[in-house]
Amino acid sequence: MADVAIETIEDVVCGFCGLGCDDLRVEVEGRALRAAGTICPEAARLIRRLDVADRPASVAGTAVDLDTAAEAARHILLGARATLIGGLGTDMAGAGALTDLAIRFGGVLDHHASDGLFRNYASVQRTGWLATTLAEVRNRCDLLLVIGEDPAGQWGRLFERLFPEAPLFAEGRRRVVFIGGAPGETARRQLGHADISHLATDDPVAVLEALGALSAGRTPPGEAFGGVPATELAALAEAMGAAHYVVATWNAAAHDDGDLVAERATALVDRLNVTTRAGVFPLGGRDNIIGVNQLLLWRLGYPLRTAVRGQASAHDGALYATEAALGDADVLLWVSAFRPEPPPSFAGKIIALAHPETIFDKEPDVLIPVGTPGIDHAGTVFRMDSIVSLPLGALRVATLPSVAEAVRCIAEG
Repeated sequence: MADVAIETIEDVVCGFCGLGCDDLRVEVEGRALRAAGTICPEAARLIRRLDVADRPASVAGTAVDLDTAAEAARHILLGARATLIGGLGTDMAGAGALTDLAIRFGGVLDHHASDGLFRNYASVQRTGWLATTLAEVRNRCDLLLVIGEDPAGQWGRLFERLFPEAPLFAEGRRRVVFIGGAPGETARRQLGHADISHLATDDPVAVLEALGALSAGRTPPGEAFGGVPATELAALAEAMGAAHYVVATWNAAAHDDGDLVAERATALVDRLNVTTRAGVFPLGGRDNIIGVNQLLLWRLGYPLRTAVRGQASAHDGALYATEAALGDADVLLWVSAFRPEPPPSFAGKIIALAHPETIFDKEPDVLIPVGTPGIDHAGTVFRMDSIVSLPLGALRVATLPSVAEAVRCIAEG
């Protein structure tokens, strides 16, 4: 057999974590894929593909063709009392098709990574916020507050993308303050050009509240807040007041009190904007959650955690969260095209539109393996700041249906 030529594709856009890196290099050998050059470990793992036969669709564990699996899925949905359409790891075309499916058959729509989004929403609903964008942080921010644990473990190129050595507008040596967990090796390497400091605390809410008071010219009573000496917080408040552009960033999904973290960070930013410029940059965006949420707002007028029944929609951030909705559902339609994310434990019937490498605790009643956007087919996702939509290109010839194609087969049979 003749050797297969290796093709190198440059400037590949990554759609996995929401950061939107668009400078990846991928080597293609037949149907095998592997990343090359600068890339985070998660993207390298999720891009890698072997040149092997695709997993077949199945019904009750028996291999079938796509049409047969789609017919079985349609039969389950027609007989369902309450369907949860969960996971929702898909591109914009898939999200649109799933919304159409919910309108036709009924169901609750929620994304597997929505906890952080709704903790942030809780703050926004109470106070609003002044949010910034990745480009603004990258080119203008001169003092960055990183709240909670070091996020570089989840977003492997975050500080490389967010805080480069040569910004367009920020002048002088820039500063990054970690409030909570210490910066890891990756963060320190990517921020080697900046001044890094660490305020160790297990109560970032108390630290943010004290910083807000100090920035407003008040001296809160006490010698320490969240275990951080008041003198250190006073010095930081003074530095923030002298900065040109302060940005606070956090991952609400990593905090049980993420809504309070968001609220205190927002209040601090509001106060700083009286005398300087500041903004919040909440982290998130895994598996196109921002794009799916945007699409539901456009189509239904509500965000994720919305139920569609009888051509009417209703939203409840608690009642229609995945964990709560599973308690009422008798059918789970699980969608995860970006990664082999298995569905949660569920006693009812499961229809899975899943990454072909997914390992299930319980074999789905219907399994339709689907291609990955940006790997097997083109698509569109949104960046975590919700400002930019990113085009994903196919890296190889598709042999599995996209989520949108699989959903159409289910709906149109």
